[in-house]
Amino acid sequence: MKNALGYEGKTVVLTGAASGMGASAAHLLVDLGAEVHALDIGDVTAPVHRSIRTDMKNRASVDAAIAELPAEIDVLFNCAGVPHPPASALDTMMINFVGLRHLTDALIPRLREGGSIASIASTAGMAWKSNLETVQSFLALETFEAAAAWLADAPDLKADPYGFSKQCIIVYTQTLAGELARRGVRINCISPSPTASDFMSKLTKEIPEEAITPFFPSNGRFAEPEEMGRALVMLGSDLACFVSGVNLPVDFGYCAEVAMGQRDNLMNIT
Repeated sequence: MKNALGYEGKTVVLTGAASGMGASAAHLLVDLGAEVHALDIGDVTAPVHRSIRTDMKNRASVDAAIAELPAEIDVLFNCAGVPHPPASALDTMMINFVGLRHLTDALIPRLREGGSIASIASTAGMAWKSNLETVQSFLALETFEAAAAWLADAPDLKADPYGFSKQCIIVYTQTLAGELARRGVRINCISPSPTASDFMSKLTKEIPEEAITPFFPSNGRFAEPEEMGRALVMLGSDLACFVSGVNLPVDFGYCAEVAMGQRDNLMNIT
């Protein structure tokens, strides 16, 4: 299986490695023989090659991490993310998307041919198509500073800040797919359903769990972080060598049920 996934000896960068899906992916990648360079504001417990303390909402911190990363990379995993609430709207957008994009754009030139990028979006971002104009207007603000200034003016996102941040990841992923294909590099994202993690623990302190259960898949439970980490690692692997531009719902059929009219479309999924 190690050979099929193709991570043995590869150089991997992974954000959000201290907890949840990112930590699960980091442990799995180490087991598969990858050299993992982990970025997180918290303590990383996985036995990675190197851990760099990074605040994804702070450009100077992200730039400092970029300066310490290898000159050539095989795979980038974007797993860092926070819920809103309790994180502020601005911090949610800066961590979940603006910092992610800044890091990704900086590392794209370092990706070897055959390399890949895989990010964590969310089923909460699956309404991206109905909000595409607003998302594309935001994506047109290409610098860290321009994005931060636009967000500081409290614009109408036509979505909650968390959902909007995930819409941005999905549209960014699909927008870059053609350009990166010409370099032999793939880019994909996953959209998890609610997952039992530190992220969800923080969210359920602000929002009662019973308000989240309508978004469970029909298996009736939170996903486990390992279930999302595995899907993410699969998308970044050689097994998915001809898969790019894909937003993969990892939701045990939730989005399929919505598409087939079998349950209410609470998130305006299109």
